[in-house]
Amino acid sequence: MNRRNAAFTLVELMIAISIVMLVLYAAINFFIVSVRQYKVQTKITETNVEGILGLELFRQDVESLGFGLPWNNLGNYSEKAGNGSTLNDGNGIAPRAVLSIDNAPFTVNNSDYLVIKSARVGMSDAAGKWTTLTQTGSVRTWSPASENLANNDYVIVLALGSTDADRRSLVNNSSPYTTYSAVSSGAFLPVEPYSANIVYGIDNGIPARPFNRAEYYIENAAVPKRCAPNTGVLVKAVVDASGTTPTLLPLLDCVADMQVLYGLDTDLNPATDPVPSDSIALLFPAGPTAAADLRAQLAEVRVYILAQDGQRDDSYTYKNMLDNTAPNKILVGPDATVGRYFDLSGSLNYRWKVYNIVVKPRNLAQ
Repeated sequence: MNRRNAAFTLVELMIAISIVMLVLYAAINFFIVSVRQYKVQTKITETNVEGILGLELFRQDVESLGFGLPWNNLGNYSEKAGNGSTLNDGNGIAPRAVLSIDNAPFTVNNSDYLVIKSARVGMSDAAGKWTTLTQTGSVRTWSPASENLANNDYVIVLALGSTDADRRSLVNNSSPYTTYSAVSSGAFLPVEPYSANIVYGIDNGIPARPFNRAEYYIENAAVPKRCAPNTGVLVKAVVDASGTTPTLLPLLDCVADMQVLYGLDTDLNPATDPVPSDSIALLFPAGPTAAADLRAQLAEVRVYILAQDGQRDDSYTYKNMLDNTAPNKILVGPDATVGRYFDLSGSLNYRWKVYNIVVKPRNLAQ
């Protein structure tokens, strides 16, 4: 055979090209799948980080319910207009520390609407700061200095009292708010020698009520495009002096549902298990004893939040592996009695996660 005439036949070339094409096709598919999975895992990681940050702020707010609330000697004050106004107290009544509307019709997917009343839940630098005031007009200072109230911060002053009728009484209820620089005046000083009043920061401007009120619900405005249909943004809204909620702080994106549950010590026996309830506003309707009854019985607050985990993934299909009778639904809550099954039909190509926040109130009995 002439060596100079040796060559591949057309059939051999076609076989070689076919093999190369198959290898390239497999490599390209592997690359596409890898990139897709990388994007999915990246979004899941971003969602988890967002959840940790936003929900930790939420948990701290729930834990602070009741902080700095006056119990007695309340004057009249305005609270909220519009949605959520059914949870108002006011007109000389001590504020209830936590309330909610079960499956509120004005929220995304009729999810729950939570209200927390506390000095700490405001968004100003003054909110959450406190100190003591003696009869000589001296106040206690803290370290670091950033924990101290500023002279122009608006505060309330509470007298400790010794009985249920005068404990945590609002001092000077006809003019309950003053700047921090003015608390050493005679109107706010303790009456009894060797006693101390407590000063709580409320806001940097003149407040409309002797506490802060924050609302938590799912909002359908400014929802990121990556979110599944019929989801929204879990927000915190602090009611301002006008009784509206102009400032919204986003806590978590792509949220489909929120359910708020309470553990109540109805027999006032700490040794027995709390009784679960999802309608605390109905159990403690506004009235002269409502705040005290709630303080005595509230043992636990649980918040269940259903949120999207990552982004849409067409290679994934959600299925309820725990309950074959509800394959396209997910349970938001401990059971269907006080929680609810949420239907995910139409959003099955998204991963879902139920966050569970459990808080035992620490500021109700102070």
